[in-house]
Amino acid sequence: MKRNAVAFAKLRAYRVAACFLLLGLLCASLPQLGTVSAASRDKKWRKDLKVLKKTLPRTHPDLFFKVTADEFNQAIDDLDSAIPSLQDHEIIVRMTRILAMVGDSHTRLDWEQTATGFRTFPLRLWWFSDGLYVIATTADYRQALGAKLVRIGDSGIEQAFAAVSSLIPHENEQWLKARSPEYLVVPEILNALKLLPDMERGRFVFEEAGGAQFAVDLSPLTRGTPATWLQWPDPSVVPTPWYRKKPDDYYWFEYLADSQTFYLKYNQCAEMSALPVEVFAQQLTSFVHSHPVARFIIDMRDNTGGSTEILFRIVAVLKDRPDLTRRGHFFVIVGCRTFSSAVLNAITIKGSSEALFFGEPTGGKPNSYGEIQTISLPRSGLAATCSTKLFKVVEGDPPAFNPDIPVQISSADYLAGRDPVLEEILNYADQSVLAAASKR
Repeated sequence: MKRNAVAFAKLRAYRVAACFLLLGLLCASLPQLGTVSAASRDKKWRKDLKVLKKTLPRTHPDLFFKVTADEFNQAIDDLDSAIPSLQDHEIIVRMTRILAMVGDSHTRLDWEQTATGFRTFPLRLWWFSDGLYVIATTADYRQALGAKLVRIGDSGIEQAFAAVSSLIPHENEQWLKARSPEYLVVPEILNALKLLPDMERGRFVFEEAGGAQFAVDLSPLTRGTPATWLQWPDPSVVPTPWYRKKPDDYYWFEYLADSQTFYLKYNQCAEMSALPVEVFAQQLTSFVHSHPVARFIIDMRDNTGGSTEILFRIVAVLKDRPDLTRRGHFFVIVGCRTFSSAVLNAITIKGSSEALFFGEPTGGKPNSYGEIQTISLPRSGLAATCSTKLFKVVEGDPPAFNPDIPVQISSADYLAGRDPVLEEILNYADQSVLAAASKR
């Protein structure tokens, strides 16, 4: 019995020792597993950086027209070294800044795609002549609707604007004006830029019409999440001006009988599947030939580009009505969102007619790079776009296509449902223009 007791004691000791050994091995393996995971993650980002470093210079016709090769490569090398200390969203923001350094609006990282996990605070903002205002939000934050944004976290809006500007590929200040409202509401971007310490709670400070300020803590939404948006001003109370109607339609027209004005809103240089270009062109031509038209207006202020040929297929009627291409009869509206092919359309119209241009300088530069090629980043699944061609269409190197008659829109105009640009056009021509049209 004594011998059996000793044997059992030894067996128990062996089992206890084995358990401690197994536990020790398991504990020792945990840091190792974490290290392998971190190393795999870092390798993924470094692989993507390597692709950008090699592919962009081979794809772009002149990648270093603004930034030097040394500056570009150093920025990539610095990010490569910093990867272990950065979170994924910070790496994406740093990559976004590197591509923005190129200075070509078409060469950029597509951070908006779902793969990044970037979200948005429930605000839609717009720059007016008197500041940055909330033009839409959800019911939880209705207090901010129509208010002026003056601070994000501890940073004034000008400081925040300057910070996000470094991430926006641009060729002029107008494109920053057009694009920055979207960047200023992304929690991951604001956190990476040290503007907000907490991505789940964004403190935004607003100013009321009387000057009083108030703060609102916002929670982010996943991009693409269905939401009910409140509009400013309330469209059930204030009539929506023409230029803000049908934003999802690439092209449509209205007619103002009192002033014999034909208004074509051209939102995208592309063809609508529901209304092919040739069908729309026939509708337009038939209308112009069957109604007295003294003014022909093309509004391209929200057109960010596509194919240059679409517009001229739409307005083929102007070949039969040369009177409508003369000064005082033909008007074009441009603005900070007029970009890429829409700018080329404006330049062509300027050179082939007596059209007068109203509005603001374009967000696109006349001589610019385009015809993009997509570069897929193998490890992260992100994509970058890169220009493959330089379009030089005007002499010199102007930063924007400028209107003949500048007209800005204020927050008061927007609140009242006014379109001061269209009003300027309607006030431009004198009564003799209408008289001449009525005699035809």
